[in-house]
Amino acid sequence: MTKTASILVAASVPLVAMAFWPLYLPRPFGSVDRYTHLHAGVGLLWLVLLIAQPAAVHARSFALHRMLGRVSYVLAPAFAVASLLLSHHRLASMDSGTFAAEGFWHYLPFYATAGFVLAYGFGLRFRRIPAAHGRFMLCTAIPLVDPVLGRLLAFYVPPLPSPWLYQVVTFTVATVIAGLLVFSYRGAAAARRALVGYFVALVFLQLGWFVIAPTALWLEAVRWFRGIPLT
Repeated sequence: MTKTASILVAASVPLVAMAFWPLYLPRPFGSVDRYTHLHAGVGLLWLVLLIAQPAAVHARSFALHRMLGRVSYVLAPAFAVASLLLSHHRLASMDSGTFAAEGFWHYLPFYATAGFVLAYGFGLRFRRIPAAHGRFMLCTAIPLVDPVLGRLLAFYVPPLPSPWLYQVVTFTVATVIAGLLVFSYRGAAAARRALVGYFVALVFLQLGWFVIAPTALWLEAVRWFRGIPLT
């Protein structure tokens, strides 16, 4: 599984580049805010980590794998914080009219950050069970499916009839990938329960986009977050 994991994550890198090419990668460095650069940089380092760690195991370089694991103790919180800072910066940059119309969209970075933190936390919890640990670490990439696939659909295929359909597609793909990782595990019972728990939480987070995000209560929660002096 380790070799396959590295190949799969590495294969996603060109798709990430395609997804972020039109609006980010070709722009001059100074024309993009620092929070976007921070998020992109830390996210790229996390993808490199997801490629390098299973590759190290496949090469039986266990000392390197453990060293990269210690790097993740810094990189994972940095990625979560960078995600929140970018979301806050974009919210704080909105005028009141734009916020009223688009503030609810910031459920998506909340979903992504929560899904990432949950998967990484379980990955640490089961770090001594390699098969479960590896699955949880791969699940940290699941939140990437929505922003990458959503952009690929928006930029490279004819538009869908409704904006909400993009998440129907992206969340379905994310759920299928997560399901394959979760339900293929046949190891320790505690790890199986944790994987299923993660899967259920992921699905509930995704359903929240359709049930919670459109509500006035969610917009008020986003308004509160926007008012915190973070960026």
